[in-house]
Amino acid sequence: MSLTDINVTGKTDWSGEARIDKVAAGQHQFEIRKIGYDPLTVSLMVEGDSIGPVFRLAKTGLSLPPVTVEATPATANLAEFETRRAQGRGKYLTADDLEKKQNRSLVQVFANAFSGLMSISDPDRPGHNLLMTRRTRPRLSSADAHCGVDVYVDGSQFIDDLDSIKPTDLAGAEYYPAESAPGEYRKLTESCGVLLLWSKR
Repeated sequence: MSLTDINVTGKTDWSGEARIDKVAAGQHQFEIRKIGYDPLTVSLMVEGDSIGPVFRLAKTGLSLPPVTVEATPATANLAEFETRRAQGRGKYLTADDLEKKQNRSLVQVFANAFSGLMSISDPDRPGHNLLMTRRTRPRLSSADAHCGVDVYVDGSQFIDDLDSIKPTDLAGAEYYPAESAPGEYRKLTESCGVLLLWSKR
C-alpha cells in the first residue's frame, strides 16, 4: 500500500492490516496493490490516528501470453561433453549430427565421422561389424591386428554390441586416441582409442 501524493509506503501484516505513521491530516490518495489482483486507488480523509476502511481486491483477469522457447533441451549429463567440445580436445558429434544418420549403423557412423576409426567384419558374428582404430599392434602368431576402442555410455563402460544403439538414441559422441582421452577414461587396456557416448535422458 502506498500514499502516492506524499510518496510513503507500507506493507500489510499476516492479517492484512497496514499501518503508516506520521501522515498529516487531510485528504490523501491511497494505492493498494497485491500480485495477482487488480490495483485499487482510493481517496481517503485522514484525521489524526485514523482507522481506514477494509478493502477487498478483485483477482486480476490479465493473463500473460505463453512463452515459447526454441532451443535444444539442456541435459545434465552433457555438461562435460560440452565443456570438452568447447575446448576442442577431441572429435565430436552432436545430437543434430547423429539425427542425420538415423538410418545407419552406429559402427559405420563413427567409422566415417572419426578419421582414427574403421569398421571391420566381426569374425564371430557374420553380418556384424566391429569398431576398431586404424592403429595396429604386432602379433607373434599372425599378421598385425588393428587395435580396439574402449566405449563408455554416460560414463560407464559399454561392452555390448555397439549396433544395438541407434544414432537417434544419443545426445552426443566424442572420440580420442587413448593417450589424449580424459584422465578418468584413460584405462590400462590394450585399446588404442576411447569413444564416449551420451544418451538422451
